[in-house]
Amino acid sequence: MGAATIRDYTHAVMFHHFHDERHPAGQGALSAEQFSSMIDWLSDRYSLLDADEYLYRMKTRTTGSRDICLTFDDALLCQSDIAIPILKARGLQAFFFVYSSPFMGDPDYLEIYRYFRTSEFTSVDDFYREFSAHVRKLIGNEYERAESDYDEPEYLKAYPFYTHNDKWFRYLRDHTLGKERYEEVMRMLMRSHSFEPKSVLAKLWMNNQSLRDIQSEGHLLGLHSYSHPTMLHLLDYASQETEYRRNYEHLREVLKVAPCSMSHPCGNYTDATLQILNSQNIEIGFRSSTSVTDVKSSLEIPREDHANILKEMAE
Repeated sequence: MGAATIRDYTHAVMFHHFHDERHPAGQGALSAEQFSSMIDWLSDRYSLLDADEYLYRMKTRTTGSRDICLTFDDALLCQSDIAIPILKARGLQAFFFVYSSPFMGDPDYLEIYRYFRTSEFTSVDDFYREFSAHVRKLIGNEYERAESDYDEPEYLKAYPFYTHNDKWFRYLRDHTLGKERYEEVMRMLMRSHSFEPKSVLAKLWMNNQSLRDIQSEGHLLGLHSYSHPTMLHLLDYASQETEYRRNYEHLREVLKVAPCSMSHPCGNYTDATLQILNSQNIEIGFRSSTSVTDVKSSLEIPREDHANILKEMAE
């Protein structure tokens, strides 16, 4: 973006983590001051719309090229504690995308692992070094094959804010280990640090009453799958349908209205995903990057990660 490169098409801005004295300053987390400054920066360069107005313009095909909106993934407690008061003070309404398993007492460990590496390691790179050592020990020669197969320039190139170590960790997690072996490695690491994962559950996510409170302030809440699979596009149709049906049923029961918006976990989806979402009458959906700028459907709107904006603000 920047003065010479501001994106000349509609998109959304994507947020996840925030930090203060209660929520740790992990990788990519914004302070309240940074968030406020970012809203000012965006408002100076774009037409920053409320979620309902953005949805209306998409439905009526009247969205301007400079129209944007704000989106928040994962229903994190830090969003409720830090971001929402700022939105309220500014009279802004946003999209919040919820995955349901934490509300059912069956959380995916993605956020727990993030909290672990934030709270138990001096830096994320210290975590990556220890993680890689455990993986090498577990899989032996397979580690060297992964290094040989890994194409860093191409892997996750839509996310330029990822460091070399960020990308290698994700490659090992998603393409070499797979879910079961990744979780085995993380259990080993947490045991070695005497970290009890269930002790942090109440620190990470909102609860159902939080969702109702957010809705009452005019924000739009939508789907983000049931368990937040990082590789949802590799699931078969029945598994994807289960993910979104359980997510849909949870939000409809809690909010007493049918959700009409969503975002794709990790930006991953297939034609089958879009069929499932259409069958649920989902009206608007968001990717997790701006690597594809041609909005072919209202379920595939690009999003700019706040990390890219923060970098540009500093230039």
